[in-house]
Amino acid sequence: TPDTDAVTFHDFQISPDAITFPGQVHLHLNMTFHRVVEHAFIDIEINRMLFGIPIKLPCLDESMVIGSCNNADACHIFNSILRDPNHQTDYGHQAENVFFAAIGHHIQCPIPAENIVVNDGSFTLFAVADFLKLLTSGNYQFKLKAKDSKDGPYNIGCMEVNATVSDSVQPVVG
Repeated sequence: TPDTDAVTFHDFQISPDAITFPGQVHLHLNMTFHRVVEHAFIDIEINRMLFGIPIKLPCLDESMVIGSCNNADACHIFNSILRDPNHQTDYGHQAENVFFAAIGHHIQCPIPAENIVVNDGSFTLFAVADFLKLLTSGNYQFKLKAKDSKDGPYNIGCMEVNATVSDSVQPVVG
C-alpha cells in the first residue's frame, strides 16, 4: 500500500521475450515513488537456470555490480553515470536518457515522490565477446531488493524478472 511501500510497480514489461546480443530491447514501465527516497542500496541476485535448477552467479565486481552483489549504492551509480562523459553509449547512459525523456529530469538522490511512466524506452544491446557467448546464452532469473540503508530492511521495493538471453544468430551463407 502507498502508506507503507516506497515504490509500487504498476506495469513492467521488457520485449522481445528472448533478449539477443546484439539487438534492441524495449521497456514499458509505470511505477510510483510514494515517498522521497534519500538513499537506495540494492541487493542483486542473478541465477542462471540449468535444467530448471537456479545456479546463483557470484559477484564478480562490486564496483561495477557484475553478478549477484549486495549493497550496490544506486545513488552513487546514478551520480557516476551523470559525471562520466566518456561513456555516452553504455547501458547506464542509455537508461538515463530513457528516464530523462520520460520524467524530464535526471534520476539522482534524493528521488522525489513521483510517478514514472516509460512507454517505449529503447536500448541498444552490444555484441558479447565470442568467449562469453556460451556462458551468457540461457534462461536467467534476476531478483532485486532495495532498501534505505545497508543494514536496513527491504523497505523500498523488490522485483523479480525472468529472461532468456542469446547471442545473435547469423544466417548461414553458401
